[in-house]
Amino acid sequence: MLRSVRKCVLQRCYVGLFTPKQTFLTDEYKCNEAWKAHLYSPILTKVNLNDFYSILDQNFNSKGVISAIDVDIFANALKDSNYLEELKDLLHKLRLSAETGNTLESTHHATVRNFIEFGNVQDIVSILKEPLKFGIFLDFYTANILLDKLVTSKNYELAANVASLVMLQEDFSNSITSSLCQYACYKYVSECEETKPTSVEQEDDSKKKKEEIKIRIKFLRNPYFDDHFDLTNLHLLSGKTLAWISKVSTDNLSNNLQVIGWLFYKKYNRLLELCKEIVKMESTKVYKDVIELLKKELEKAEEDNKVILQNCVELLSNAPPSDVGLEDSMKIAIENCINKTQNKDVSAQKELFKNWERMREEKLEEQTKRLDRTRHIKMFEEKQKQLASEEQRLWFFDNEEQIDLQIEEKEKLQDPWSSKKGTKHKGDEDYVPPEILPKRK
Repeated sequence: MLRSVRKCVLQRCYVGLFTPKQTFLTDEYKCNEAWKAHLYSPILTKVNLNDFYSILDQNFNSKGVISAIDVDIFANALKDSNYLEELKDLLHKLRLSAETGNTLESTHHATVRNFIEFGNVQDIVSILKEPLKFGIFLDFYTANILLDKLVTSKNYELAANVASLVMLQEDFSNSITSSLCQYACYKYVSECEETKPTSVEQEDDSKKKKEEIKIRIKFLRNPYFDDHFDLTNLHLLSGKTLAWISKVSTDNLSNNLQVIGWLFYKKYNRLLELCKEIVKMESTKVYKDVIELLKKELEKAEEDNKVILQNCVELLSNAPPSDVGLEDSMKIAIENCINKTQNKDVSAQKELFKNWERMREEKLEEQTKRLDRTRHIKMFEEKQKQLASEEQRLWFFDNEEQIDLQIEEKEKLQDPWSSKKGTKHKGDEDYVPPEILPKRK
């Protein structure tokens, strides 16, 4: 009896341990099989990554030249996590060259997929946050896969960073991407506290005397803050992401999320205007989570802003409440978006993979023809020089007078002072400088 009970308990424990994490996206949406199938294309199977990287690195260091199609082939042929650093290095070198404008879309997609597949999520987010250095950007499909992985693992900080990058691109046409961004930003602002410098560090900085160092510069830029690309505070970025994505739709959930967005974006006047607008709508139902976040921020707000936030709390408190939780409503919205657009996105991805493979072959063929043409031109020029030298040797005696005239003309063109400056007197070679002795005391 005890043995059977123990067996049942162990079975339950193992079931709990090996229960997979629930994700929003299905395996079908990620198109892993279709993506892996393209790795067996004739071009990619012939690549030896170690030798290929050495050649690309040597060409860049010696000639400063790197090709966008070569980097694309390296990114798509990558099957080992040991080459992720090499890929990162090639992306940076491509960004430094004039070829960066020819970067293929498949390079962006392959880079993000590779880092996600090998578990280097932190690294890919760092790469995406430095577009000037690496030049890698998200498309809708990689953004969805990356956001789904981060949200599932409850890494809301990185998820909010990715969502803010989507917001900076200002393209909210994919409903799955928008809903995942909303969820990531909401979870971050509601569960993660804003980090602020401690008072001890501030006191130490104030006590230290800073020595002024003046440097002469050619010009001085006037200070400018664009309130978009210059934003670095993740709470502000998350708030702006929520506000901008949510204002695209006019449904009740989006209106509630827009309130949270303007709240954490610290645009309190816009927040008050929105509260007055949505209270007048008949379909409005306010989630209690929204009012709780408003009250929480009200306690931390400055005196000038407390009046506005208090008005917002009063307005929304008088509105009809929602029976469902905000997070549950967001999850339902994400599932609805996936069910609505999954088939379209899956077919679009598979079509993209085929187009990218065809484009890769065309670009590689163009590059091969261009290199062959350059090599043939160089060989032709060398052959011309060789034939001209051979002709001059064979017909030397027939053209002796003409050659003498050419030599005389070259001598006339030389600087007459160069010969004088170059000559040295014979006495200069035998000259020995006098020895200088110290003075006697």
